[in-house]
Amino acid sequence: MKIQLTLTAFALALFSLGCTNNASETAEAHDHHPDTPVAEDHDHAEADHDHADAEAEIPEVTLDNGKRWIANAETTEGIAKMSALITNYDPATGDPKALKAGLEEEFALIFERCTMTGESHNQLHNYLLPLHQDMSDIDLTKSEELDLLKAYLGTYKNYFE
Repeated sequence: MKIQLTLTAFALALFSLGCTNNASETAEAHDHHPDTPVAEDHDHAEADHDHADAEAEIPEVTLDNGKRWIANAETTEGIAKMSALITNYDPATGDPKALKAGLEEEFALIFERCTMTGESHNQLHNYLLPLHQDMSDIDLTKSEELDLLKAYLGTYKNYFE
């Protein structure tokens, strides 16, 4: 349980850093999209909502007026590497802990190398948040869960190019 909590905290920290590095650029990009809704800032220390319902708060990924968003190459490569890790994994002989470590490493690199800004960046976050939750809760010894994770990674190309 401590490991899962630590990994979740680490991933969220990386997520925050990825957002922080581009925060001013993202805010500037949003100035050009007046019809884009902006979430109100709130003090998490004083908030009276339950983050156990965080999954319900994650917005869905949307297209750019019917077209896929342009993603940076490093993000697309990271998603492809995560998918390849699952494809090449043999549950009969593989180490699920090593697989999880590899997936988490690639996931962290996606945030580290993210240069996206504006609405495409926001939509990438909408895509990655459920992935992060899935990776936190996944039992990699179950082939059904591996298949679901691989299927979700396969949806990346539906939203990004």
